[in-house]
Amino acid sequence: MDDEELEENNNSEEVVENNAQSNDANTNDEKEKKTKTYSRDEVNKIVNAEKDKMKEEILKDIANKQAEADKLAQMDENQKKDYRLQEALKRASEAEKKLNARDLETETMKQANNKGIPLDLVQTLDFEKETAESISKKLEIFEKTAKQVREKAISEFSKEDAPQTGDNVDTTELSGYEKFVKNMK
Repeated sequence: MDDEELEENNNSEEVVENNAQSNDANTNDEKEKKTKTYSRDEVNKIVNAEKDKMKEEILKDIANKQAEADKLAQMDENQKKDYRLQEALKRASEAEKKLNARDLETETMKQANNKGIPLDLVQTLDFEKETAESISKKLEIFEKTAKQVREKAISEFSKEDAPQTGDNVDTTELSGYEKFVKNMK
């Protein structure tokens, strides 16, 4: 019996040790998942990839500028003036478009605030692509929706039972039978 008990004790100790080791391995795996470390080669690869991306962007920018310079070199003076004028007009129209969009956004925010429309809804609009008429139509839709949401919330809130205040206490003296009949109704 002593040999069998010793064997059982050894087996149970091995099982406990194996469980402890597997638990330690699981916690180590979780720690590794949480904090990833990189080797020098991996870091170098990542840095080189970012450098290559930046290099490509710079080369594209240089190529675009070179193409524009070549185009200008082939033009005579009148063509150069026309080209520069067109570029200036394009930049001016873009700046005017952005300014109008900002003004439209400011006015829309004021109107939405006055109508009780949540400003989060208004911020979903792309003001550079919208007109005053289209925004006014959308504000009407937003206003109707906001009213419906408020009315629904109020109706849901008003469905609750009124709280008991103690004002409805019956002060009349009734006999036991009368109270029984009243409660039965």
